[in-house]
Amino acid sequence: MRISTQQVFLNNIDNLNKNSSEVFKTQQQLSTGKRVLQPSDDPLASAQIQKFKKEIARSEQFAGNIDVAQRRLALEEETIEQVNNLSIRLRELAIQGKTGTLGTTDRQALASEVGEIVKSLDSLMNTKDVQGEYLFSGNKGFTKPYTLDASTGRYVFNGDDGQRFLQVGPENKVASTDSGFEVFEKIPRVSGYVEADIQQSLNLIGDVDIVGGDAEAFGDFMAANGPLTVTVTGGLLTVTDRKGQPVTADDPAVALNGYNPAANPNAPIYEIAGVEVELNTGADGTATLDVFDQHNILNTAVDLRDALNNYDGSTGEAREQFNQQMDFILDNLAGIEERNVAARSSIGGRQNALEQQDLVNEDYKLFTQEALSSFEDLDYNEAISRFQLQQTVLQASYSSFARVQELNLFNFIN
Repeated sequence: MRISTQQVFLNNIDNLNKNSSEVFKTQQQLSTGKRVLQPSDDPLASAQIQKFKKEIARSEQFAGNIDVAQRRLALEEETIEQVNNLSIRLRELAIQGKTGTLGTTDRQALASEVGEIVKSLDSLMNTKDVQGEYLFSGNKGFTKPYTLDASTGRYVFNGDDGQRFLQVGPENKVASTDSGFEVFEKIPRVSGYVEADIQQSLNLIGDVDIVGGDAEAFGDFMAANGPLTVTVTGGLLTVTDRKGQPVTADDPAVALNGYNPAANPNAPIYEIAGVEVELNTGADGTATLDVFDQHNILNTAVDLRDALNNYDGSTGEAREQFNQQMDFILDNLAGIEERNVAARSSIGGRQNALEQQDLVNEDYKLFTQEALSSFEDLDYNEAISRFQLQQTVLQASYSSFARVQELNLFNFIN
């Protein structure tokens, strides 16, 4: 068999290219510290590597969500604590206001301080987080939770009762916010205080008269289901709750009493949680029965300010009425402080849960990184030995090629 000079040269060039490629690949592995540089290096290991990287990325996303939740909860806790401090100050001012030796000027000075507290509470209860969303609006993050209704002089809650949840673990979600409805509105009712203010609690298109009933039960029902929308269409009275679900006469809390649409279609009388309400609907046949006016801390502070400003001690009856109102306010403040403690306890529990979940996530991430390393990372001892061998082989290839070049017939022709 004859072997041409060209074939000898091509074989040597192929060997040199192959050896150079192996040396270059090992150099890349040493410089990156990675054994698998591309899927073709090890298809099975490459698939596992992608799976582990995805798990690590998910753990990092959970860690980011935990940071956001902790930041929100820390801000909420600080805000609620400041509200509680103002509540304590309102209690002190209410007790001072009851003192019989104070004059009108003294009570007006107290009322002035209460007015400043109202401004502070307004600011705190409308706090925004670092994302620019209102902290206490529930799911309505960009809706201001508390605004002043100029027509009634009362503060109205505009959010909902939802919570914003964040995924902090594979099977774990934690509420990162609390609605102002839960934190500030669900205050234990002071029976006489609520009954005295029940007329103001009904915000309707049209006229309404309270015939009588259990104000406390009415307040509980409205807080859970209001606002109710009342519609008269074709002589038919319908009542729906805040979610648009029908509230029927079969509901124990709502009963239609003596309603005769043929006789008087615009003046239905119905009963809500024991309170009979006579309603004259608007021209469109619709009226909205708003959420019962909770004595949240803002409205309680407004009541205290107005009571101090309007104090009339000219008669024993007027003084007794003032003292009774102060007692109502003090009892309500006690309920507000109780709710404040419950809210902070809930926040503390979630903060502890977040810390524990963060530790679990870190352990899982570390385990995943170790598994990833076993598939992806380079064994430097083995790679360095291999690199030395490959360099030796390459040098030998160069040397042998130089010798082969000299085996040419023309070198022996004179």
